[in-house]
Amino acid sequence: MFRDWRRPARGFFDEFEKEIEEMNESVNRMMRSLGDKPLVYGFSLQVGPDGVPHVEHFGNVRPTGRGEDMREPFTSSMIDEKNNEFRITVEMPGVQKENIEVNATENEVMIKADGERKYYKRVKTPIDVDPDSAKAKYNNGILEVTFKFKEPSKQKGKTVKIE
Repeated sequence: MFRDWRRPARGFFDEFEKEIEEMNESVNRMMRSLGDKPLVYGFSLQVGPDGVPHVEHFGNVRPTGRGEDMREPFTSSMIDEKNNEFRITVEMPGVQKENIEVNATENEVMIKADGERKYYKRVKTPIDVDPDSAKAKYNNGILEVTFKFKEPSKQKGKTVKIE
């Protein structure tokens, strides 16, 4: 038998309240499943000296491959051609200097911090750097790592004798 939607057995507003309550319970279940850690996501946009915009992402929402509690810190990088340096600035509040690890190759820098808060970031260098020239300072939650450019090899090539 057809029942008129305008006259439900419990009344229109009772049905409406029931639907709202089910939605609230669904949202509460979803929020409990996320845990108590804050979710962070952002990006920075900078225009490099070459005029090309560079976008960098940070936060703990995007997968970093290092676990859910890892956070990708806000990072800014800059080329200082006047001093032949490449500088990386990383925001990592809530960690001690002793808990920060920085590893570098000629074209990539890995920054990791373990402690109450955990951070992980890989930064590709736009120009080859000398890992042995690295200098790092950490103050008030800000890590600054500076590298000198790698000296280009003096030998541009080798003459090949043709037989």
